Amino acid sequence: MSTTLKSSVHRLVDEIENEQLLVKLRDFLELRKETQPGKLWEELPEGKKQEILLALEESDDQSTLITREDFLNSKK
Repeated sequence: MSTTLKSSVHRLVDEIENEQLLVKLRDFLELRKETQPGKLWEELPEGKKQEILLALEESDDQSTLITREDFLNSKK
């Protein structure tokens, strides 16, 4: 395990002043520490897995992507 990596994570956390973000980060890290790698994927229904894989495939095709601004404007 890289001590440089751990140090950079510690430094980033020390710089965060948003308590809500720190709570979410703590909860995320605790969950990830306790969860076996791939467990969430295994628990997904097959249909959801296929949707995710399709979305990943589509994201590789630049012609299917839209700008952040276009996305946000479509939600208004």
